[in-house]
Amino acid sequence: MRHDERVEHFRELYDRTYPRIMAYCLRRARAREDALDAVSETFAAVWRRLDDIPDDPRRVPWVYGVARRVLANQYRARGRRRQLHQRLESEAPAGRSNDDFHLVHQALDGLRDSDREILTLEAWDDLDHSEIAEVLGTSPGNVAVRLHRARRRLARELARLGMKGPSERQNEVKYEDGSRTPKGVNGTNPGPGEELPP
Repeated sequence: MRHDERVEHFRELYDRTYPRIMAYCLRRARAREDALDAVSETFAAVWRRLDDIPDDPRRVPWVYGVARRVLANQYRARGRRRQLHQRLESEAPAGRSNDDFHLVHQALDGLRDSDREILTLEAWDDLDHSEIAEVLGTSPGNVAVRLHRARRRLARELARLGMKGPSERQNEVKYEDGSRTPKGVNGTNPGPGEELPP
């Protein structure tokens, strides 16, 4: 491949993956400076290994895999895990927040790294099973099993923190006739600015 073709190939891949890789690194590194370093190292590695990158649709998960390894090296080199726990302990609020957003993050922090990683790859990075398998270097079937187990552990952690599960929430919104749908609405709740018919 000629140099100008390599540059164009890299630019296309960079434009396609940069926002997602930046978001991934920001979530994993927990410090903006570390995330920026990881993104730079990731794309330097992508440039060096440009000829090794698989064709679509595996290109994007391949770049995620590079970012994952860069972050892993960063953790080992700087003892990020120990520093993170120390910072979380020092910044933890005195009382537990009832806000679902904070509870979810608190529950994720209570999971093993492998569970947290596979859940966020699916939910936040919007990767399917085969893409996650490419990132983690495993099979889609293994991803399905690991996701199922990670979701169960997350649900247990959320319950431990006091967040109600779907069945408990459904029971709270039942109406007098025993349904969860307001009278006069065919299967959907009214949207913003909409009123229930009399």
